[in-house]
Amino acid sequence: MVIWGGSWVSAKVMARHLTPEVLSFWRFFISFVSFVPMLFFMPRQSALSRSGVFYSVMGALSISAYMYFFFKGLEHGLAGAAGVLVTSLMPLMTLLLTIILFRKKASRRDMAGLIIGMAGAAVLLRVWSFDSHQIFMSGNLLFVLCALLWATVTICSQRAAETISPYIFSFLTYGISSLLFLPAVLAEGLTGIMHESTIFWVNLIFLSVISSNFATTIYFIAAERLGSYRTSSFVFLVPSSAMLLSWIFLGEVPQHSTILGGAIAVSAVYLINRSSATASKSA
Repeated sequence: MVIWGGSWVSAKVMARHLTPEVLSFWRFFISFVSFVPMLFFMPRQSALSRSGVFYSVMGALSISAYMYFFFKGLEHGLAGAAGVLVTSLMPLMTLLLTIILFRKKASRRDMAGLIIGMAGAAVLLRVWSFDSHQIFMSGNLLFVLCALLWATVTICSQRAAETISPYIFSFLTYGISSLLFLPAVLAEGLTGIMHESTIFWVNLIFLSVISSNFATTIYFIAAERLGSYRTSSFVFLVPSSAMLLSWIFLGEVPQHSTILGGAIAVSAVYLINRSSATASKSA
C-alpha cells in the first residue's frame, strides 16, 4: 500500500507529459515485458484453464476501464480528491460485490470498520470544505465507477487464483490491457515517448515494474489467501501514505486533518482484519 501511495506521486509527475491512453499503454506494456523473465524464476505454474483465462480477460477489461475513467474523471472532478475518493470506496464496493456474488454475510464489525474507514477518508478529503455541487460533480461520479471497477479486478483475481497463479493472472492482464490501448498509441506515434526526460522514465519504470509488477501482484496474492474483501480493506492505507510521500518528494506539507484521517483509516484496517481473523478461528 505504501508503494501504491508512491505511485500517485509518480503519476502526478507524469500526467502532464502524455495523454492518458499513451501513459496507460506504456505502463501496461512495460509491466508485461518485465514479467517475462520473472516467470522463469518462479515455481512451476499450473496450466492455463478456460476459467483462468476468462477471469484474466475480465480483469484486463476492468483495469483498463479503471485507468480510462480515472483520467477522464480528472477532466471534471477534483484532482486532489481523486486518490482519496477512489481508494476509500474500493473496500465498500468489494464488500457489496462479495455480498451479491458470493452471498457473504457482513458482520457488525465489518460494517463498523467500513464506516470508520469512510470517516477517515472524509477527514483526509476535508469534505466539510466542499459544497454539494463540488461533491456531486460528474467527474467525481466517475471516481465512484473507478472504485467499482477495481473491486471487480480484485474479485477476478481471487476467482482466477482457483485455477491459475496470481503471477499468470498479472501477466495475462497486463498483456491484454496493453493491446487494448495499442490502437491509440499507434495513432499518436510510438516514438514520441523517447524524447521524454530521465525523471519521466524513472517514474514510468517505478509505476510499471515496482508498483504494477511487485505491489499489484502482491495484492493479487493477498486476495487469493485472505479473500477479496479483507484484502481490499488495506487500500484505506493508500491515501495517507500518498500524502506522506507527497510531503517528502513534492514538498506538499500535510495538514492536521491528514494525520487524523490517516490514523482513523489505519484503525479501520485493523478492525476489519481483526474481525476476519476472529471469524476464521471460530470457524
